[in-house]
Amino acid sequence: MKHVLVFAGTTEGRKISEYLADSGIFVTACVATEYGEITMPQRPEITTHTGRLDSAQMASFMQDSELVIDATHPYAVIVSDYIKKACEATGKEYIRLIRPQIGTSDAIMVKDAKAAAQFLSGTDGNVLLTTGTKELDFFTGLANYQERLFARVLPSVEALTTCRELGFKASHLICMQGPFSFELNVAMLRQINAKYLVTKESGQAGGFEEKISAAKAAGVTVILIGRPHENDGFTFEGLKKVLEQRLNLDKKKTNSHFPLFVDIKDKKAVIVGAGKIAARRAISLLKFGADVFVVAPDLCEEIEKLADDEKIKIACREYTKSDLDGAVLAVAATNDRAVNKAVTENAKEQRIPISVADRREESSFYFPAIFEGGGVVGGLISSGGENHSKVREKATEIRMLLDDSH
Repeated sequence: MKHVLVFAGTTEGRKISEYLADSGIFVTACVATEYGEITMPQRPEITTHTGRLDSAQMASFMQDSELVIDATHPYAVIVSDYIKKACEATGKEYIRLIRPQIGTSDAIMVKDAKAAAQFLSGTDGNVLLTTGTKELDFFTGLANYQERLFARVLPSVEALTTCRELGFKASHLICMQGPFSFELNVAMLRQINAKYLVTKESGQAGGFEEKISAAKAAGVTVILIGRPHENDGFTFEGLKKVLEQRLNLDKKKTNSHFPLFVDIKDKKAVIVGAGKIAARRAISLLKFGADVFVVAPDLCEEIEKLADDEKIKIACREYTKSDLDGAVLAVAATNDRAVNKAVTENAKEQRIPISVADRREESSFYFPAIFEGGGVVGGLISSGGENHSKVREKATEIRMLLDDSH
């Protein structure tokens, strides 16, 4: 099964991941923050890894990939350099997804955030900063910055913590997910009585045009941090054409998983790992009477409660091959790729159906969205390009119909 590694965290990263999933390609999407994970499409074909990686760690994720797509932010130069070095080290094809630039003459151009702060040091008046949290520290050197500056950042714990540590007041923080409309940008600028707007040329996907036009309407001066120069890359539409050729995509591909209903009552189901995913799987299996056995050195609160209530059996230790003995199905749900791979190989050797949390392409079965009522039970999975949110929506509709049939 073909697999592509996408460094995402942007609108285009999410879109290209879903495009590949619709085409029958399995995707590992790497995002830096928990907020990036939340915004990624929830699909059986997409596995999301959350956390910042160095070049060596990136290389370890590339081993099973056909190619690597860099869909990081246009200003994430260091991250892109890491990805390129990892591709060179592993011999993987590197493809850059770029945002077309939008020119403007209605702005004061500066080289970087440090230069923007230096310019503002000779001015007065309130400032709306829309540059993200990574470069906010450059602006804390401004006199009276706690009163002058208003920061618009992502609504994440990480962003809020960074702002507070830098001394920004809660009343001077706007924690919202963009992109923002022209009307909302104007309202924000007028609400804080802004004289300056500091931003980056984030392209159409980042709502750049709406910010520039709003600033003009509100009589606000724009300080624009120039975008790093990129030599090679493809726009979103251009990249789709490249991927069609590279991966021989079949847009009419259908799901190959046959919806087989089996009796698991009082039969052993093994879950390796004891985090949130493992807990969800355990609860689903218990509903159908499975004898659930969980093995992991550390247990999450949900798993501990199930064990305390004697609903499942546990082994607080590392996984061993013999744990699968007598199992009718298995789940690999640890945060360790080597362990998940070992469980997968062992299960396939013993011809035990396996669901793998971090490599959906290795799974021999998927967990469905389950609906039950009116004397029937069923399950739905993504098929023919439908995304996971669509599955949840349809499952909810079916549940309502089943409730009405009582």
